[in-house]
Amino acid sequence: MIDYNSFHRYLCELVELFQKTQSLKGMSNIARKWHCTALTKEQFFKMNLDKMTVSQVTPQYSRMVRDVIGKHDAKMTLRDTIGRLATDFLRDGKVSQGSDRMVQITITQSAQPLADSQAPQKKEAKAAPLPLYKPGQIVFRKGRDGGMLHLVSKIEGDRFFWSYETMKGEDGVERVYENTVSSSYLGNPDIRLAKGNEVARFLGALTRSGYRWKADNANGLFYVLGKEKESKPVDVFANDLPLNDYENTGIHPLPSVGSSPYRYALGPLIPIDNGEDYMSRCYDVSLLNAVVRQIKTAFSDFYHIREMFQYDMPALCCSEDIKEYRVALVKDDNNGTCYWLARDRDVLRLLSWVAFNV
Repeated sequence: MIDYNSFHRYLCELVELFQKTQSLKGMSNIARKWHCTALTKEQFFKMNLDKMTVSQVTPQYSRMVRDVIGKHDAKMTLRDTIGRLATDFLRDGKVSQGSDRMVQITITQSAQPLADSQAPQKKEAKAAPLPLYKPGQIVFRKGRDGGMLHLVSKIEGDRFFWSYETMKGEDGVERVYENTVSSSYLGNPDIRLAKGNEVARFLGALTRSGYRWKADNANGLFYVLGKEKESKPVDVFANDLPLNDYENTGIHPLPSVGSSPYRYALGPLIPIDNGEDYMSRCYDVSLLNAVVRQIKTAFSDFYHIREMFQYDMPALCCSEDIKEYRVALVKDDNNGTCYWLARDRDVLRLLSWVAFNV
């Protein structure tokens, strides 16, 4: 929820700073002090705040300024999250604004800052009309864990239904699930049109859940086309490892630690003593420490790394430019046990078959 009081105090102090120094140096410190969204220098001058005094910055005017930059932030969030959907989809920051300042991504006339003589006046409160939702719009419903988002499917009388909704799983990741039976009445105060960043959040959850979707840019509507077919991982080899010493050691997964790119380890039974003849010694302390933690987690009898070498192996079947794939070799400081390391399990399997045929 927006803290308009803190933003008002921030705006007053910012105007006072400019009136005293004719400069905005230190404006970021003021924003941090009041823990609120900050104006850019361009917005400060565009809204004529350089010509105002502190007494002219009323709470109503501060609220209007906060709403204007909030709509700009919603546009930027949408653009950064789902990209540009059409040439004029977000042109000039023109996003629509509902009765409770909630943003829906349709094109309309944008609000402009008011001059001093046009400062907002207090008006009598009027009853808000019932929202006119459309199939394809995304609405937000208040609740725990950031609320839920629904995709409107149909309107019947004074109720609307939704076909998809967001939910968080046990892993805390938000996904989209089908729901064709739930509905709500149009005047429900806990439901409103989704903001721009909430629309982007729903579309991200759709993609994460394997759904294909399209957008009606002109009307700000969205449609789910169906679920992507799940692709099964391809097993490169019919068998796992060749019948030699590698088969007895197996390929072991490594935990993700720090800057280490390696995720799998394969250890031959016979130690390797001439790694330096073919590979480059690793002197990166942070990488060495990360690999030590990975190996010690996967192999309880591993003491410490005596040597670590890396080699950029040319990849076959490249087009135009030769590409490389990095593998590593580490050796135990205690008993000389060695492990080959790679990012992918199948690379270690392939190299074991190559070694078997040499």
